[in-house]
Amino acid sequence: MPFSKLKAIGFTDDDVKVYELLVRFGETRKEDLMKRAKLPEEDFDGAVSHLLSYGAIEEGGNKILPVSPKTFLQKYYIVKETDSELRLADLKNRVEELKQILEPIYSERRLGVRLDEMWRLIDGLPAMELETVKVISRAREEVCILAEQFSWFNKVREELITALGRRVSVKVLLLLDGEVVKDRVEEMRQMGIEVRHAKCEWRHTRYTIADTKEMVYLVWAQKSKSSKIYYRPRYTDNQGIVSVFRDSFQLLWEKAEPFP
Repeated sequence: MPFSKLKAIGFTDDDVKVYELLVRFGETRKEDLMKRAKLPEEDFDGAVSHLLSYGAIEEGGNKILPVSPKTFLQKYYIVKETDSELRLADLKNRVEELKQILEPIYSERRLGVRLDEMWRLIDGLPAMELETVKVISRAREEVCILAEQFSWFNKVREELITALGRRVSVKVLLLLDGEVVKDRVEEMRQMGIEVRHAKCEWRHTRYTIADTKEMVYLVWAQKSKSSKIYYRPRYTDNQGIVSVFRDSFQLLWEKAEPFP
């Protein structure tokens, strides 16, 4: 009766019978065990195969011996737990994929809004830097940049010089000041870029706006003080979104202070 409870974790009747016999009689020759189990050879071999995969028994030559229930059940649990985690991870990926596919359809039909018309996801920071270069290259009047310390300045320097040559106004707001940005600020000034220190609360966003027509941006999200910061860059030429960011930039610019 106690051994029948193994069926609750996936054992078949044949599995239970073979394992119980081994526990009660100990190490047994394979032929003798099959006779005691009174099972057809095919069913017996299937039970042995199952028990080996569970780690409930071991083979030694022509003999089979049971593994301690405490030992094999703990291993069995770990294997099943890992399998469950993998299946959940796979399910999560499938759910996220379905959300990205189905939500735009729902929004378009129900709300009259297509999310892919509002923004386009950018795959990582290197791709974001490349997209930023493209946006700057299309600017004809103005480029506005909000950055922490503009560590990626070298990636867009040449494009900014070209934009300035087209008489495009370039404004850069930095969230940090001091030695960490001193040399960079001085170089930008010599190029003809207006640079100010944004005297404001921390901003969980970074962006580059061109002509209030298009922008590349990311929004930072922090789960807790100890966790990592996650982000996903985007591009948009949606005038509503761009205008909101441009208005915010203007307010920050007016409150900002020139670097000494």
